[in-house]
Amino acid sequence: MELKLVCPCGQKFKFDVEPVNGQMPFAVICPVCNADGTAAANAQLSNQFPPALVIVPPPPPIAPASGKLQMTRPAPAPTTAPPPLASADSVFSPPPISAVKPISTYKKAKSQEEEGEFSMVRGIGGAMAGAGIGCAIMFAFWQWAHFRFPLMGIAVGAAAGYGARWLARGTDTTLGIITAAIAGLSVAGTYTIMYGNFAIFNIVSIIICAGVAYRASSN
Repeated sequence: MELKLVCPCGQKFKFDVEPVNGQMPFAVICPVCNADGTAAANAQLSNQFPPALVIVPPPPPIAPASGKLQMTRPAPAPTTAPPPLASADSVFSPPPISAVKPISTYKKAKSQEEEGEFSMVRGIGGAMAGAGIGCAIMFAFWQWAHFRFPLMGIAVGAAAGYGARWLARGTDTTLGIITAAIAGLSVAGTYTIMYGNFAIFNIVSIIICAGVAYRASSN
């Protein structure tokens, strides 16, 4: 059967057990604070296996004989011999309970398993490569169309963010901040090269570009 316990430290853990005479056959230790949880486990077992009730039959009625009261003793209740104690060799010894990992640690390890080993250096390189490709596309579009499209920096932010995420094999808050800075500076420099000056309305495009890059590489 399966038991679930909550340690006073807040850690939840569960394990399988085969009770012996309604009690734990081994000690239960919290995998986080090493507190003894055997008493709590025995309390749960006692709730699931209440002691059997012994029903004592009522005494037989007293029948009078020859006008005299005849006292009879009630028959003693049948007694059952206790079950033989199992030897130490026959008691099942379950494997030791391994430490239960916190949920956040488990999710992080699973994410690294699925996405591969995370690398901040590769992520920064991906952000720079993505920003460079995005700025080149933005400059080529301007040369071809000669049109000032103020929100063109969104493409640069997306290219930098997803480039960092792809090469880093994962996401990280610090990587998101660095990627946002790289994308914003790249767009600002490209606007200066394209227009010969820096216009105030380009600030909106730079802010949106940095936000897109941050969300793509940090979430």
